[in-house]
Amino acid sequence: MKNRMNWIRGVVAGLVWLLAATATPMIAQSGDRGDSVGSNTAVVEIRLPDGVESKITIEPGDRSVVLIIPRGAQFPLDFSASTSGLVRSGTVTPLSDGTVRLDLELSRGVIEKIAYRGNGLDLHLATRLSSILDPGVKLDNYVLGPNDLLRLTVHNQTDLNTELTVTREGTIMAPLLGEVNVRGMTPRQAAIYLADRLGRSYLVDPQVDLEVLEFRSQWVMVTGEALNRGRITLRGGTRLKEVVSEAGGFTPDAGETITISRKAENSDEYEIIRVDRAEFEHGESDPMLYHGDIVDVTRSEYAYIQGEVRSSGRIAIERGLTLMRAVALVGGLTEWADRKEVRVLYPQDDGSTLVETYNLRKIQLGKVADPALHGGETVIVERRFF
Repeated sequence: MKNRMNWIRGVVAGLVWLLAATATPMIAQSGDRGDSVGSNTAVVEIRLPDGVESKITIEPGDRSVVLIIPRGAQFPLDFSASTSGLVRSGTVTPLSDGTVRLDLELSRGVIEKIAYRGNGLDLHLATRLSSILDPGVKLDNYVLGPNDLLRLTVHNQTDLNTELTVTREGTIMAPLLGEVNVRGMTPRQAAIYLADRLGRSYLVDPQVDLEVLEFRSQWVMVTGEALNRGRITLRGGTRLKEVVSEAGGFTPDAGETITISRKAENSDEYEIIRVDRAEFEHGESDPMLYHGDIVDVTRSEYAYIQGEVRSSGRIAIERGLTLMRAVALVGGLTEWADRKEVRVLYPQDDGSTLVETYNLRKIQLGKVADPALHGGETVIVERRFF
């Protein structure tokens, strides 16, 4: 008896790996039978007779599983009823070597795992669910909400394929089923629920996919220098790139920083994420966005130049703007300009001003670096005296 049990354990360990490699991916949730998302699992119990040394084999398939078990083993007589329809039928065939061949035809179910318990085996089944959900969108925790636009696909039943909108009450009008409440469900849970409901009364082995086309219950707010400011619904893509595209891009006055404000979990405080526009446009930074985020495109900063220049005024800060380039943008210096002592006033966070003096001749000769301008500076070119 001990040797037989040890042999079974070894067989089961190998079969678990085999089934994991051949089974169709699915989502399993246990629960009582009824109109709930959890009614999609079942267990087939096979109890082996005591005192019998016998070889056990299992041959899993996509739609069936074959077991060779010792004669005298106990198992359900009505597989369809005992598995709530996950197994369509079972055929028992006695073999000449004293074993029994058990052919199980799977309907809406796939084998999730094989569990050894005491003197028997438990075949755990779960609802079959293929998935065409966008792998780039994490929907494991996304809860369907009002106005979300969905695409329902029932494989091999093209006449049932349609687009659905979640109502304010959290329901959808599904083909054949009518009004179905999906409040509080994720897309995967809702797909499992629809497959279960369709399989009870209308279809054999339905395979259902539910894809979110537009996350209308999920949105971000776009402010600042975007062409189309306001609330932007998340439409499958939840990264900054998609949202900026939905907002029409940047205005000519857009600056070099995009700020994302996000409310911290379990707090009234906001987390601030700053994205450099140059890195964003080069594809180096494209953060994920979440419901309720505020995306602010900052306005371009300006520097101001005055004194002995051809045209005093303000200069929009552009990438790579330096002191020498700013002078060039205003037409250059007058003949009376003091090139050796050009003052730049830098505003500080505490309200004070830092003053630096630069020699433009040395900058032109490459002896000193050409200082960058970031916005808010005032450049003063004094008149030279003889």
